[in-house]
Amino acid sequence: MKNNIKFLSLFLVLCILITGCVNSAFGDSKKINTEDIRSNINEFYGKFSDDYLKEKIIVVNKDIIGLDGEVIKYIDANNKVLRCTVIIYGESEKLTSDYYFIEDYIYVTMLDEYYTYPIYYSYNRPVDIMYRTFEEEIIYEGMIYELVNGEFVKTNIKDIKIPYTSLQEINKAIGE
Repeated sequence: MKNNIKFLSLFLVLCILITGCVNSAFGDSKKINTEDIRSNINEFYGKFSDDYLKEKIIVVNKDIIGLDGEVIKYIDANNKVLRCTVIIYGESEKLTSDYYFIEDYIYVTMLDEYYTYPIYYSYNRPVDIMYRTFEEEIIYEGMIYELVNGEFVKTNIKDIKIPYTSLQEINKAIGE
C-alpha cells in the first residue's frame, strides 16, 4: 500500500512538472511575440513611408461626431486603410492615437499630453504641457495586449484608455 501511495505521489509531481514545462515551451497565452511584432512594424513603416513619398497614399481628414477631435485616414491605391490618426482634445489634455493596420492585428500608439491649465483659460498664451504619457498596444483577435516591460501582455480593456478598438468603431465615430 505504501508503494502505491509513493508511486501516486511521484506520478502527481511528475505530471505537474511536465505541465509546467509544456506551458513554458509554448509560451504564455497572455503574451505575444514582441520581436515578430517589432519586425512587422518596422517593415510596415518602411513600406508606408515609401508609398507616402511616392504619393501612393491618399490622406482624408474627418471630424469626430460628438467630440472635439478629428480622424486622419491614410488610404492606399486599393482603397485599404493603412493607418488612422485619432486626435481628441479635452479641457486639460490632448490624446493622439495612431492605429496601424498590419496583417491580422492593429498596432496602436497613444500619446497623452496633459496641459498645465485648461485651454480655454487663456487663449493669448501658448499652452504648456505639464507631462506626457506614451503607450503601445496590439489589438489581436478581439483582445488587447499592452506593452509592459518590453513584452506585449494581455490586458483588460477597462485598464486602457484606448478610444476605439477597430476600424469599424473609428468609421462609426466619423459617420461613415
